Amino acid sequence: MMEKLNWDDVRLLLLVARTRSLSAAAVQLGVSPSTVGRRITLLEMALGVTLFVRHASGYRLTEDGTSLLEDARRVEDAIVQLQGRAADAGSTPRGHVRLATNEALANLLILPRWAALAPRYPQLVLELVTGAAIQDLYRRDADLALRLVRPEAGGLTVRKLGVQAYAVYAAKGLAPQARKPGKAGLAKLPWIGWDASLQHLAQARWQREQFADAPIALTANSLFTQLHAAEQGLGLAVLPCYIADPRPQLMRCLPPTQCVSQDIWLVIQQGLRDAPRVRVIADMIAAVVSDHRKNLEGHPA
Repeated sequence: MMEKLNWDDVRLLLLVARTRSLSAAAVQLGVSPSTVGRRITLLEMALGVTLFVRHASGYRLTEDGTSLLEDARRVEDAIVQLQGRAADAGSTPRGHVRLATNEALANLLILPRWAALAPRYPQLVLELVTGAAIQDLYRRDADLALRLVRPEAGGLTVRKLGVQAYAVYAAKGLAPQARKPGKAGLAKLPWIGWDASLQHLAQARWQREQFADAPIALTANSLFTQLHAAEQGLGLAVLPCYIADPRPQLMRCLPPTQCVSQDIWLVIQQGLRDAPRVRVIADMIAAVVSDHRKNLEGHPA
């Protein structure tokens, strides 16, 4: 057994386990893949166990490696909490807070509120990570997240903030059938859908189940592209009410009560939930969702 195991060794184990790639781990460490491979070999020799085996899909933990992973995570939690306390020392929250969410929530709700709040916290930097693929907090890709799917992994503080409702929308001049309630006429009209990589989204699944035979005029991997395509009259689209209702070119074809909805979750790394800098952003997010509750739920203004 090795005499000394330091944080660099633990971090190396965690990075390769999470990325399953020497190259990806090397990028985060700022070294070459060959250096990472050499350090893994030295670590295995020092520990007297094989940590990884090479598969076609990348580097996978062995049974011995898996048994050490939880201990490595506990070390990482302690380091993160120590760094957080150091960053939060003093009366003014400061440092970076990495928030993961989707592009719409970031641009339409979070940024306007942060623009008003930021001058009160000149030493606090908000880092927004957006995209349809939500960052993995368990892998520490973000400090906290505002997301539409409840996470299953442990080590996270999870709080339901509200509901995001959807409705079916079309440009007002698309077709007379779109003005009539019900699904029979809508199934004959062109639709706008998500591309193949995003068919797992709740609104994509609902559309596929409810209008399986409807013609698809356009697919996109961006919510805002779908919104603009619907405004141009290219087809019907399943859109969040808080985004589509204010658009004068669009009308509801099916109300939220006949469509899909999703819970809105605030997720925080457990070791950071009491950190003042994270608390500032978490409280801001909770207030934003509360203030926009009616719009998010699709209630008329």
